[in-house]
Amino acid sequence: MKTIEGFPAEIDFKKFTRVADLIFYDGPFLSHYISDKGDDYLFYWLDCDDNYNRWLVVRVSLSALQQYIARQISLKSIISNPNDGFVYITDVDNDLNYNNIRLVAPSVLPVDYLPDEDSFYEFEPVAADGAPELMTYELTIPYQEHSKLETMLSRIGIPFSALKKMATKAAVF
Repeated sequence: MKTIEGFPAEIDFKKFTRVADLIFYDGPFLSHYISDKGDDYLFYWLDCDDNYNRWLVVRVSLSALQQYIARQISLKSIISNPNDGFVYITDVDNDLNYNNIRLVAPSVLPVDYLPDEDSFYEFEPVAADGAPELMTYELTIPYQEHSKLETMLSRIGIPFSALKKMATKAAVF
């Protein structure tokens, strides 16, 4: 595996919950996880040797995840322009222990670790074992925020029901 310069990081990936494998072939290549704080992450397989599988981990906004699933943005775009300005690299052993976790600037990643420019989504998500059945990847508005959103929309002259109709048509399957 290639040497990648970065800063040591302490993040407990074991507390993350796998939601779905977005790309799977004899094992996951790209998976969607949610952190214990509710943030969305993509785990992208990069490389392996006799001891480890190397993964790139990037925090992603729900809207970027939806755009990727809808084939509107590429995986390379998500990795090259991460929410936090950095990605994580970790080496996972056969016992699923995360080793050598590093914060890395996308600009220092080896070219062959990056997806192609045209890395648009071409698959169907597969729900992780124990995860609820996947129906859609769609934007949801938390219940406690509905009244704030409805008030804001009414001030600008858009009925909340019109937004619900638009969101239903825009849901990504």
